[in-house]
Amino acid sequence: MNIATFLEDHYHPLYLAALEGNWEVAKKFLEDDLDAAVAKITPMTSMTALQVAAGEGHGEFVEKITQLMTTEAILQRDLTGCTALHHAALAGSLRAAVALVNKCPALTNVLDLEGRTPLLVTAKLGFENRDLLWYLTLKTTDEQPSCPFTGPLAAELVLMLAASGCLDVLLYLVQRYEGLTTANMNRLSLLPSLAMTPSSFLSGIRLGCWERLVYSLVPRKSNGPPYSVTCIVDRQVEGSQQNGMITQPISNQATVLRWLQSLLFSASRRITPTCVERIQDAKHKHQCAVELVKRVCVKIGEREPIARAEFFLTTKVIYEAGSSGIIEILKTCYRFFPDLVWLPVTNDEQFLIHIAIRYRQEKTFNLFCETKSRNKIASSGLINSETILHLAAKLAPYSQLSTLSGAALQMQREIQWFKAVEKMLHPYLSNVWEKDGKTVRELFTIEHKELAEAGEKWMKDTSNSCMIVSTLIATFVFAAAFTVPGGLDGEGIPNFLWTNAFMVFAISDAASLFSSLTSLLMFLSILKARFAEEDFLMSLPRKLVVGLSSLFFAIATLHYAEQEIEMDFYSNWFAHFFPCFYVCVTSASIVYPNGQINIWIHFSPSEPLVIHCL
Repeated sequence: MNIATFLEDHYHPLYLAALEGNWEVAKKFLEDDLDAAVAKITPMTSMTALQVAAGEGHGEFVEKITQLMTTEAILQRDLTGCTALHHAALAGSLRAAVALVNKCPALTNVLDLEGRTPLLVTAKLGFENRDLLWYLTLKTTDEQPSCPFTGPLAAELVLMLAASGCLDVLLYLVQRYEGLTTANMNRLSLLPSLAMTPSSFLSGIRLGCWERLVYSLVPRKSNGPPYSVTCIVDRQVEGSQQNGMITQPISNQATVLRWLQSLLFSASRRITPTCVERIQDAKHKHQCAVELVKRVCVKIGEREPIARAEFFLTTKVIYEAGSSGIIEILKTCYRFFPDLVWLPVTNDEQFLIHIAIRYRQEKTFNLFCETKSRNKIASSGLINSETILHLAAKLAPYSQLSTLSGAALQMQREIQWFKAVEKMLHPYLSNVWEKDGKTVRELFTIEHKELAEAGEKWMKDTSNSCMIVSTLIATFVFAAAFTVPGGLDGEGIPNFLWTNAFMVFAISDAASLFSSLTSLLMFLSILKARFAEEDFLMSLPRKLVVGLSSLFFAIATLHYAEQEIEMDFYSNWFAHFFPCFYVCVTSASIVYPNGQINIWIHFSPSEPLVIHCL
């Protein structure tokens, strides 16, 4: 039996205990073999029991075994050069990392064979644990030989933090190390990385009605590390004070203040709904992103004008931001560097307006239109014998079409774009022919043929489905008008004719009948429409909106009439069930408009936002 096999067999129980986090078994093994705590128990990877436990995230195991080890033993590395803190970072274990740094603060600046610090490992592979990332950020120093914030891998740290959305951590570092704003790796730096992550900005995400309201009202989080992490760091400082490293005592007032902060923090986490907290986190990330863009622009502003232009041309920041509709980057860059508006954003001399039209970015389009002189010059140019109207005539990217539900909505939006671009173009250029002899209008028809057919099918299917509901409602309320609640007297007059409840029922029933018939006629007119391209712009949307609105009103009045019957005419028998019945009726009246609100918002017969600047 060779030595490697002997070691593997001998330390196998300790390895299993470390792998499972079973400290009781490991403790008995270490009592019999005192050197096992520092031994390499995995011959193939040369890992210690501490590294195995840290890699599995067993914080309690790490805390106890470090008490038996010296600083030199904790600093041991495996075959890849990773320390126990590297493995804890991979596992995302904050408790294990705190125990290791408490025992050996130098671990935060140890490099593995690839030159990575534990902080960089966390930023790349363990970023889900934000508290761990913050903790290592606070404990890592920019010292030789690692220099994580000014060394060769500083740019990789910046890119990893930006890509993972940890912008609050990144802003904290940039405020302390300004060189991080322009650090680059393979010609990729912070600003281009932000431009390629639309979710880091408000303009790059889509919020619902309620989410927008909460977003506007929720307060912004304060910059800096979260309270849960600062508490850990403060406790470590207190421990250093007790060990004689720091002699300045902490006052009773500071202790009480810290206790109150802890109480408020715990209460806020319990009270705040998860959805509100998520929106608040998103708002904080968006504001950090804008602040980062400003700091990068300040740093770029220190360069020569030619160097600035070269930076924006080579990194394609404006192109990436414009194609994604990130107007925060565009506005900030144009505010710091007004001359950028006169520079093309691609190597083939395309300007921002070409990018906005090609990718159907309304916010980018509007921003460009604010520059009147540049607007006129760029929109009047020809690129490869094509005008901006040719770009509008081509089918939009699927990523943009998919944001609208229904092919008819998509077709309407395409026509709106074509009309908006046509208005801003000179009439002479509107008649420029393509190389194959087609006009721009013919190009639009060819490109959108399948979409128009899908839109026609969608409109007919929707109308048929809604007509069934309208017919059922009309039949029901028409019958209810003759079979009135309470019955009729000998002369055929309703017994409850002069009661308030009966009047409410009669009015609601008549309104429901009228609305359902109106809805039925609107959907019938859609089925008989010719479905030309122009119909998708005004005629069909108007009919659909009127039909859906009438159908909703018919459903609401039907529910109200039914509610009056049950609550007023049969109150003596079903009084105990009225609250439940009322909740059910109200819920049913709310569900329908919530399901159709996107259609009402997007299927407006007016032209889109893009034309308000023309």
